Amino acid sequence: MKKALSILVFLFIAIANSVVFAQTPGLTIKLLDALSFTISQPENLNLEYIDSGKKKDRLVAKIPDHITVISSRGYEVKAVSGSGIGKESKVSLTSYISKSNKGNTSGLVFGRSIQLPSSNGKSATVISASNTSWNGINPENKFDIDYSLETTNAFGKGENPASIPVIFTVLQP
Repeated sequence: MKKALSILVFLFIAIANSVVFAQTPGLTIKLLDALSFTISQPENLNLEYIDSGKKKDRLVAKIPDHITVISSRGYEVKAVSGSGIGKESKVSLTSYISKSNKGNTSGLVFGRSIQLPSSNGKSATVISASNTSWNGINPENKFDIDYSLETTNAFGKGENPASIPVIFTVLQP
């Protein structure tokens, strides 16, 4: 009887250990918003001096492929003028889609001749996109920027030649 009971217990343990419980493999992926922002520095900067015949002159710089944005949803590029341009000076800029752009262009709104507030003011919207920059093939949008500095010292006539300090930010609203 002891042998029969021992064999039964041994068989029960052997059967219980050989049972395989089915498990369903699973993977949860959470995609977060992607946002990348690059500002290029041109090798050569062609400046155009415009003598208005008044007290203030203008210095214009046109920079192709200046801003690149990669975004998984809508975005805004904002700007303010930095310090050092003087109280009498005004910085404005205009944005365009670059000729080399291969990204999504639907839903883009460009700022034209936007006068930038000082760095302690509210940022001006330079480019606004209601959609992703991804078009299914290329993920990035490229933009040209035209800078304009109106100042009494546009051509470096005084001690401190003009510079155009601009601070850009990008965000996803």
